[in-house]
Amino acid sequence: MKLLTLIILIILSLSGLYLVAMTALVIWYRPSRKRKSLPPKSQDYPLVSVLKPVKGIDDGLEANLESFYQLDYPLYEILFAVDDWQDESLAIIKKLAARYPHVHTKILATGDPLTENPKIHKLSWLESESRGRLLWVTDASVRVEPQTLRRLVEKYSSSKAKLIFSPVLGTNSRSLASLMENTYLNFFTSGNIIALWKLFRQPVVMGKSILLDRSALKALGGFKYFKDYLAEDYLIGKSFQDSGFKVDTNYIWIKNISEQASLKTFFKRTARWARMRSKLNRPAYLAEILLNPLIIALAAAVVFGFGSSFWKLALLVASGKIILEYLNFLVVNQPDRRRAANHLFFPAIVIIRDLLLFAVYLTPFFSSTINWRGHHFKIGKNSLITPQTDIEKLIYEEA
Repeated sequence: MKLLTLIILIILSLSGLYLVAMTALVIWYRPSRKRKSLPPKSQDYPLVSVLKPVKGIDDGLEANLESFYQLDYPLYEILFAVDDWQDESLAIIKKLAARYPHVHTKILATGDPLTENPKIHKLSWLESESRGRLLWVTDASVRVEPQTLRRLVEKYSSSKAKLIFSPVLGTNSRSLASLMENTYLNFFTSGNIIALWKLFRQPVVMGKSILLDRSALKALGGFKYFKDYLAEDYLIGKSFQDSGFKVDTNYIWIKNISEQASLKTFFKRTARWARMRSKLNRPAYLAEILLNPLIIALAAAVVFGFGSSFWKLALLVASGKIILEYLNFLVVNQPDRRRAANHLFFPAIVIIRDLLLFAVYLTPFFSSTINWRGHHFKIGKNSLITPQTDIEKLIYEEA
């Protein structure tokens, strides 16, 4: 028992050290940190094609898309891809294109593929129709500041990198589930994006924002090279690095708007991501339990019994975790911290979310099937996707 106690304490110590380091790095590279002034606009900026796969109405869609029409970058175009001409987003896209005629806009209806990654299907079409030397892949849920693109391109030019990735700022919570989702993005996801890059030079690329050099992407086979994989964003970053192309970040946080998420959508989305990560690197996925020390402490308390000191330790761990996340919340998420309810319910949100994330953590051990915007896939090694048959779909939907 003494050996087991020692092992648990070592695991919790390692977990705590990493989470503290992660929080410190996030605070240092916080969204509001002072940045160098941008140089004056010049004619040397390359043409950038903003590529936007869209399906349906995301939270705050009009404001999200409009922010891209308000960029202070001198030379860019925006290309949208929808499944068909009946998509609900088209009215908003056409309205914005008419409102900002100086920005070249193109809309493609690419069809809905049944056998490949639907986002990559759209991006392949957008790539072929775009004109820019640089391609900026962004989701419809993303909202940016006027200077965002100029700062990304400045980093591209100064660093000689062929891919620039960004941490994600989940914000604009109007429900407790949205706050849960946004704290997850800001603490776990962006915390790891920053920490893994600074500590291990490991790029964790998210499709919310990727600035790419067209010629480098073409050398890899274009977007279509990734059509059979679910984790296309991560694999794009890895492929660039493995092929000798420099990858970098300038720590420009990209806002992801989540206003009205439900517990169901949060669970399904994080479960899909968990199944994907487990297929990319199983040992790394197993180690993710270290990011949830509350579960480790609670498990130890159950094993050692009600009267053990591990219950006190579990309370101490929970308190420490809440403090770290609250620091992250105060420093990172300025829009959400204006709502008094977010502060009041914050401790409960962290505890409930971490318990829920343990259930999410277990899902890859029971199923490798996902449902992504109406597409049913089984995930294999490296997130290789296999479309399900009608019978398999029925079983999945009834489960």
